[in-house]
Amino acid sequence: MKLIPNLKSLSLEALVAQMIVVRASGYLFDHQIQYPQWEPPSQKLQYWLQDLGVGGVILLGGSAGELAIRCQQLQEWASIPLLIAADIEEGVGQRFSGATWFPPPMAIGAVAVKDSNKAQDYAQQMGAITAQEALAIGINWILAPVVDVNNNPQNPVINIRAFGETSDVVSQLACGFIQGTQKYPVLTTAKHFPGHGDTATDSHLDLPILPHSIERLHEVELLPFNAAISAGVDAVMTAHLLIPTLDEEYPATLSQRVLTGLLRQELGFEGLIVTDALVMGAIAHRYGADEAPIMALEAGADILLMPVNPETAIPAICNAVRSGRIPQERILASVKRIWEAKSKVMGRGGERR
Repeated sequence: MKLIPNLKSLSLEALVAQMIVVRASGYLFDHQIQYPQWEPPSQKLQYWLQDLGVGGVILLGGSAGELAIRCQQLQEWASIPLLIAADIEEGVGQRFSGATWFPPPMAIGAVAVKDSNKAQDYAQQMGAITAQEALAIGINWILAPVVDVNNNPQNPVINIRAFGETSDVVSQLACGFIQGTQKYPVLTTAKHFPGHGDTATDSHLDLPILPHSIERLHEVELLPFNAAISAGVDAVMTAHLLIPTLDEEYPATLSQRVLTGLLRQELGFEGLIVTDALVMGAIAHRYGADEAPIMALEAGADILLMPVNPETAIPAICNAVRSGRIPQERILASVKRIWEAKSKVMGRGGERR
């Protein structure tokens, strides 16, 4: 079994690489890759894991049975045990055929209108089954639940992915989901901070603007995040949107005021902060492929999800550290959080489960 190494034994490049999560196909063979723009062929992926030493992979596509073999393959390639993530908001079967695929979260929210206790029980079962199946096939990081309050009927990207249109319902059911997963050694993620529900723009394509006051954010958008943090969620994913009342210049993913000031200091979150995918249009169309990862780390992110090019992002970040732009202590603090997360899913001593 591979162990998580001592931080002092790693070079700066190796530490930074651990903060990178790359996209990969759940299929074993290159000819099955569905999204070649984002999913590298096996030879390149093996290089990223073995030689660059990236810290995690987000998977999409394939069957649950094939994915179990794929996850084993990826862990064997990696020099340090991986975080293996998936967007499985509706269960493992949403992304990988042959596993359980639940109705979308909003369906559970509809149950809550008549019977909130039954809805919470459903959310807990959904979380437990998702975690159990994920763990069985090698996924140790669930990129769910969505804790956005979907109170804008024109929202093109959150929509039925949310548990509902009120903070109370979303808080209750998201916490139920989290509690259900906690029977198993997997990570959960509350997303998309500080709230992507009241938008009418898809951040995959462009930059949404959330025009609300700080008071309104605390009354609506932030309540489910507070609840998820209290419930023990392991990670919070950032939103690629602009909130002028918090930061007039930078979107949340790149904003120190949002990630460090609001999430870390004001809300007291001590877990992993992970960016949404940096290849998404809201970020990629406005900031350089290597500048965006640096800005996200300056803002307070611990993990960079899908940078445009990890092979150039890693040396760019290292140069930013060596030049004094990013303190080395900032990198060490993030990797310590990553080590804690990996220890949770791999065993107390860092062994793979």
